[in-house]
Amino acid sequence: MAEVVRIEKPDLEQTRDDLVKQQNEFEITLAKLEEELLQNLSDADPATILENFALIEGLEVTKKTSTTIQEQQIVAKETEKTIAASREVYRRVSAEGAMLYFLLIKLCVVDHMY
Repeated sequence: MAEVVRIEKPDLEQTRDDLVKQQNEFEITLAKLEEELLQNLSDADPATILENFALIEGLEVTKKTSTTIQEQQIVAKETEKTIAASREVYRRVSAEGAMLYFLLIKLCVVDHMY
């Protein structure tokens, strides 16, 4: 179906591809933030953890970034639903194309010349 939509509505498919790429980048960013946070917490001295301003600032930055990413993911999921609904129009065309493709592939069973 992606190939049909890419031909019929390339901007829609490009938006979908960008959305998938953005979601992957969000996941990578969240994983890095989690890793850095855990590393900073494990490196911090338990006796002076409340006085470690660099750690507290890092926690605040991580919290803000995580909140921003979560908000963007909500918007991205809504956009993804809209794109999926728009792509459904092409489902019949893509099913017919897939059927023709597999019929052509199996023509060699009928006769080796195909």
